[in-house]
Amino acid sequence: MAYFNHAFHKVFLATNATDPYNTGAGILARNLLPAQVGFYAAPNKGVTNNATPDALVVPGANDCPLVLAQGSIYASDKIGPFHGGYRETSKSKIINPKYVTGFWRVNACGIRQESISVGTTFDTTTATTISPCTEGADFEFQCGETYYLRVDLKGAPNLRYLSRNNYLTASAYTGCCDANNTPANPLLVYINWAYQLLNSPLTNPFIRIKIQYGAAGANTLNPAGLVTANWFTSAAADLQILNNYITGALAIPGATIAGFIIQGAYVDTQFGDCTFYPNDALQAYLEPVKLYASMVDYNGDPCAFTGICVRNSCLGRQGMGYGESIVRRLILSEGYAQSPFYTGRDLRIREITQGYNVTDAIDRGLATTAQYDSVFIQHSVPRFNNPTGTFDNDQYLLEIVFPTGSASATEFCTNVGTWISDNGGACILEAGSAEVYACEANSAICGNAALS
Repeated sequence: MAYFNHAFHKVFLATNATDPYNTGAGILARNLLPAQVGFYAAPNKGVTNNATPDALVVPGANDCPLVLAQGSIYASDKIGPFHGGYRETSKSKIINPKYVTGFWRVNACGIRQESISVGTTFDTTTATTISPCTEGADFEFQCGETYYLRVDLKGAPNLRYLSRNNYLTASAYTGCCDANNTPANPLLVYINWAYQLLNSPLTNPFIRIKIQYGAAGANTLNPAGLVTANWFTSAAADLQILNNYITGALAIPGATIAGFIIQGAYVDTQFGDCTFYPNDALQAYLEPVKLYASMVDYNGDPCAFTGICVRNSCLGRQGMGYGESIVRRLILSEGYAQSPFYTGRDLRIREITQGYNVTDAIDRGLATTAQYDSVFIQHSVPRFNNPTGTFDNDQYLLEIVFPTGSASATEFCTNVGTWISDNGGACILEAGSAEVYACEANSAICGNAALS
C-alpha cells in the first residue's frame, strides 16, 4: 500500500464527441484533442513527452503494458507543447495488466424524489392502489372533530435551511354535525392539511402535494389554474385555490375515500461557471428530502389511537454521475498535477490560469440533465528499488469519464477487460469485463424524475 492507505486518484476525460479511442490508429499522443483518450505502448521509461511517436493501441489485442493519455483541456501554453506545460497530455503511470487490482464501471442514475402516501391514494398510470394499509384503511373522519397530521422533513437540505430537522403539525376541523352525524367529507381534511403544509415557510420549500379521491381508478383534484397540473405547490395561485375550497368559494367534490401524496421537491441554489467555487453546497445532489408523516392527537401522541394509513410510496435516491461531482474530482486531480484551481476573490486570476477551461470541460447541468458514467482502473506500480530496502507498491486509481450511455465506454470496458484477463488478471473480473454498479430499475410509481 506504499506510504498511504489509499490509491492516488487521477481523472481522465473521454467526453469529446470525436473521441478517437479504438478508432484512430496512427494518432500521436500530442495530437489528441481536449478530452480525448487513448492507450499508447509504453517505452522502457514510459511515454517521455508529448511528441512520442507511439500510435494508438487497442487494449486486448496485445500483451504489453500501456499508458493511458488524455488530450489537454487547457487552451494555451506559453511554454509550448514539447516542454511539459499546460498543453502536455495528461498521462497515467505505466499500467501493467498483471498488476491491475480492480476494474469496475459506475453508471449514472437520476435523482429520485421521495414520496409518501397519506390515506388512500392511487397510481393513476396503472390504476392500482398505492395505499391503504391493512390498518387505518379508508379512515372515516367524523363530524365535529379536529384532526392533526404531523409531517417531518429530514435530510441535508433541511439541516442546511434550519440547522435542525423540520416539522409541522397541520390541523383540520370537520365542521358541525347534522342531525344524522354524517361523517365528514375526507377531502375537506386533506385540503386543509395541504393548505397549511404549503403555506408554511418552514415546509413549503421542500414539498408538493397531489390530492386524490374516489374508488379504484381514482380522481385527482386538478382544478383550473394550478401552476403544475395535478400538483399543489406553494405558488400563490395554488394556495388561493386551496383557500377557495376551504372558504366555500369552490365546491369540494363529494367523496368518502381520499388521500394525498406528498413529494419532496427541493431545488438547491446552483451558481454558474463564472462564480463557481468547489466548496459550494451540493445539497440537492447529496441527499433527497426525507419525508415522515403520522396522525397525532391534540397532545401530539401518535400511539393514542388508530390513525390513517401512511406509507412510503417511493423511497428517495441520491443521484450519481452529475457534472457537479465530476468537476470537483477533476479539480482535485488537476491540483495533484500542479495545476491548481484558483478559489480566491479575484476571479480574473482564474481566467489567467485557465481555470475556466476546467469547468467548461464538464457540463454541470445548469440548463441540462447531463450525466456521466465512470470507468475505474486500479493498479499498482512495484518499487523494485525502494530506498528503504522494503519491497513496496504505489497504488493508482484511474477514473475515465464518459457521457452516460456512451458506446465508447462499452468498447473501452470490453477491450480493457480482455486485456486484463488475458494477462493474468481474470480473478478480478466478472464475465471478463468490468463489474458494473448501477441503480435499480424504477417502478411506474416512482419514475426517475429530476428535482423540479
